[in-house]
Amino acid sequence: MTDSDERYDVVFHIAVEDDWELSRAPGMYRVSTRGIPLEEAGFIHATTEERVDDVVASEFGDSSLPLVAVELDVAALEAAGVQVLIEDGSPSIMGPIPMTDDVIVSERPLYD
Repeated sequence: MTDSDERYDVVFHIAVEDDWELSRAPGMYRVSTRGIPLEEAGFIHATTEERVDDVVASEFGDSSLPLVAVELDVAALEAAGVQVLIEDGSPSIMGPIPMTDDVIVSERPLYD
C-alpha cells in the first residue's frame, strides 16, 4: 500500500561500494543505509532520481567512502516478493534486494 497511490517505475538506493560488491556472492543486498542492516531498520532506504544528490549530501556528506547509486526496477522487486512503499514521496524497500539483472537497472559510481 502506498501513500495516495503514488508509484515509481524505478527507485534509487545509495550504497557504500564495499557493501554493494560484497552482496554479489550471496545474491542479496541487506543494508538499509550507511552501517545499518536491513534487519535492524526493517527496510532499505531508497530515493528518487531527482533526490540522489540531496541524499548523498545529507546522509554521506561527512564520509569519504566510495558510493554507488543503484537504479532498481520497482516491478521486478515486487515480482521477486519485495514490496516498495511510498510515504511522503519517499520510497522504502521492504526486504532484501535481489542482485539480479532484472532488478538492477544500472549502477553508477559516485566519486569526488
